[in-house]
Amino acid sequence: MNASVKKLLIHVGQKERWEVGITNAINFLKAAKPGEELKVVIIANADSVVRVKECGCERELFDRMKQLVLDGGKIYLCENSLNAFGIPKESLADYLGTVPAAIMALYEYQQDGWVYVRP
Repeated sequence: MNASVKKLLIHVGQKERWEVGITNAINFLKAAKPGEELKVVIIANADSVVRVKECGCERELFDRMKQLVLDGGKIYLCENSLNAFGIPKESLADYLGTVPAAIMALYEYQQDGWVYVRP
């Protein structure tokens, strides 16, 4: 097992912060040094989930989200927040995951040694 694993947890809690969060995640993965394994997870909740509905006006954001996942990152949306905004999880793009409660997921990732950042 690789001894050098760096794990970054990015919390996007506001709809205006998606671009910064995605950029941070992409830049983190690009910064890998030889022999270094980097992992990044984004967990989104509150009103940030309202931007997950695919439409032409959000194409650039969705393309960047998909690229992050293709590059090895993960993006999870809070099911409580989706429910609060009336967004069925079945309507999400297939590269987006969900967690039942963002607050619990944020806690558990940090307990597992992930470094928390909120852009």
